[in-house]
Amino acid sequence: MRLQPLREMFKIPNTKVGIAFAIIVPLLFSIIWLTGYHDATTHLDRLQVAVVNEDGEQATGLAEQMMNNMPFDAELASYDEAQEQLDNNDITMLVVIPKAFTENLAKQNDTSLQFHMNSSNSQVAISAAESIARQMTAGIAGSHVQADIIKENQIGNFATSMVPMIMGFIVFIAVMTMNIQMNIVTQIVNRKFGKWQVFWNKQLLLLIIGVVTSTIIVTIHYFANDTAASYMQLWSYELLVVFACICFTQMSFTIFGNAGALVNVAMIPFQLMAAGNIIPTDLLSPVFRVIGAVLPASNGVQGFSQLIYSGHSVPSAVLHLSLILVITFLLTCLALALKKQQPIQYVKKDEKAAAV
Repeated sequence: MRLQPLREMFKIPNTKVGIAFAIIVPLLFSIIWLTGYHDATTHLDRLQVAVVNEDGEQATGLAEQMMNNMPFDAELASYDEAQEQLDNNDITMLVVIPKAFTENLAKQNDTSLQFHMNSSNSQVAISAAESIARQMTAGIAGSHVQADIIKENQIGNFATSMVPMIMGFIVFIAVMTMNIQMNIVTQIVNRKFGKWQVFWNKQLLLLIIGVVTSTIIVTIHYFANDTAASYMQLWSYELLVVFACICFTQMSFTIFGNAGALVNVAMIPFQLMAAGNIIPTDLLSPVFRVIGAVLPASNGVQGFSQLIYSGHSVPSAVLHLSLILVITFLLTCLALALKKQQPIQYVKKDEKAAAV
């Protein structure tokens, strides 16, 4: 068997890049996830809980006892303040001690504690909060106290729960794949035109693609699913997510060349982990939370989780995505400015005529 074709394959850089993908991608996922998720569920004390005492001074001791016995980081708060924190996913659970609670306990009347949870939160966080809620009520006065668990912003169609991942994360995969091809196209076209001329024309194409893609995706999911946010809220946020993903993945290719594809793929496990839909970001180490905050898809999923479930604005995610978009675009321009112009292959007039 002659191996000359195999030798020729190894002369092409794409072959080495493909081999690197096959080896490094599963290795990256293994290292990042095993590190990031290591003992994550043992850090429940990082989850925030607000306790609202509506029963006055007579329930102060009970409220303090509850907070001390919880495995969460619990604080007293007013109902309005706690409700706003719950809507913004700043807390995992809102516990309400209702009026006449201690009086009913003294009389051994049936009563209940209210436990409010946001359905847009991670299922791991909700399950842990539910379990603690039932343990707390059982430990106060046996069967006389019931756990009134209230899940807010619930969505009836399970398919809708997948929308934040589709609109916030899958778009990163789509844009990353597109920019792999755009990188090849850029290398070809750069032989005929100046690098800045090619760059700005490519930005125009990416702008059109971003608007069309966002419009199609949002239109499908807005009319097919029960979403709390308006069409314009979803569309404007999806535009921001798409363009942040475009600028980020484009930057990787401009700085690292063909290896940019591997850099973009390496960001996938970080973004999945920091998206907050699998496990609360509070349970991750600070390093992984910081990395997730500077990546587009993780912010995209977090923002869409609130928009889809509650319709509340997401200023923090908008700020992060805007900074990612601007900074990565500027870095792309800087990297391109430092690159040498490829020799332009001019075609002579007589060669053009001969070709015709």
